[in-house]
Amino acid sequence: MNFYINLNSDAVKHLISINILIYTATFVFSQYKIESILSLYHPFDEHFKLYQIVTHMFIHSKRLFLHIIFNMLALFMFGGQIETLLGIKKFLIIYFFSGIFAALFQIIFNTSVMYYFIQNLDFSQSKIILYYLNEEQRMNLYNSMYSPMMGSSGAVSGIVGAFAKFFPEHKIFILPFPFPIAVRKALIIFIFGSLISSIFNLAPGVAHFAHIGGIVSGYFIGSFFFIKRNF
Repeated sequence: MNFYINLNSDAVKHLISINILIYTATFVFSQYKIESILSLYHPFDEHFKLYQIVTHMFIHSKRLFLHIIFNMLALFMFGGQIETLLGIKKFLIIYFFSGIFAALFQIIFNTSVMYYFIQNLDFSQSKIILYYLNEEQRMNLYNSMYSPMMGSSGAVSGIVGAFAKFFPEHKIFILPFPFPIAVRKALIIFIFGSLISSIFNLAPGVAHFAHIGGIVSGYFIGSFFFIKRNF
């Protein structure tokens, strides 16, 4: 099947518009700290609210403009095709459920990391350790243990995962490879790279398990719709 970008995808256009509007609002109404309100905190955190399970998908980092650019670009490129193929309702099911499952994957990972630190930290030495860390190192330590989740990466990863189910041989580019790779193989490479990055903390502050959880969730939800579509 030939691949094309559907410029008339209603759900995709509305999702992109909402994300851009909220991103703009975080700057225009910065005094309200919108990103802190809408980001997803750990359920054990006092700042956790149930609505954050959904709202975190619509907030992006103010410090990293590429965060929203890459997410919206991927949503535009892959979302239109899935929406056209399955319809708005099934597209939104994949999008939101993938985002929720992605967050769950990351929360489980964060909880495991926090438990590991608590079990292995000698609290009698903790003040000494923190004293010798500079601000950046302290922030990296915090991010390694936990930081609030924000961004549509998990939901968008779900759409890409579903795309890989329906169009496994469609070629895409993935860094650092200078040649196109079948999307299913590219996602396997991406998942492996995310696991390595998580284990060795190569990119602090990035919710690698949310990406993995989104891809896996989207692929399996897409598989369910794929089976129904072929009966």
